[in-house]
Amino acid sequence: MLRKTFVAFAVMLAAGLAAPDVRAAEPVVLTVTGNVAAPNRGPVDAFADPVFAHLEVKFEKGFTFTLAELKALPQRSVTVRYKEWPREVTASGPALAEVLKAAGASGAKVLVQAVDGYAPEFSSEDVAKDKMILALEADGKPLPLGGRGPLWLLGPKDSFTGQDDEEGWAYAVIRIDVQ
Repeated sequence: MLRKTFVAFAVMLAAGLAAPDVRAAEPVVLTVTGNVAAPNRGPVDAFADPVFAHLEVKFEKGFTFTLAELKALPQRSVTVRYKEWPREVTASGPALAEVLKAAGASGAKVLVQAVDGYAPEFSSEDVAKDKMILALEADGKPLPLGGRGPLWLLGPKDSFTGQDDEEGWAYAVIRIDVQ
């Protein structure tokens, strides 16, 4: 019986009918657009991408990440407290520079867009400082939808040029555009 199963699987592989992509079972949580060397998705589809359509986001190609793929990248922690916050927060996730590297994305400008359309822009020099993370959790807990999650761009006070306290940090991040 085991031999028949193995032979059937080998025939499927040879025919190009391998087992379904496990990645397809996980939802995409981040799309990197713009200067992406090896895209894994095509252009915006107004029906399949209603949030992008509502925000009037247009792109021809992109590189997508599931939460598991972001968790598989090297993780880093930052502990910050800005003046309006009631306490300090320790957040962890991959460095923004690492996410862009994994997506094969490079350019002079990096725009990080939240689900509500808020989209701070950073220079490649700011990203190269390697202080910003795309947090997946804060204080040891996953970031929830309706809170700051599932992805929160965060870093210490000297992370980018012209930073004014907590301004510039985006939560509920859905897209990064690199030009």
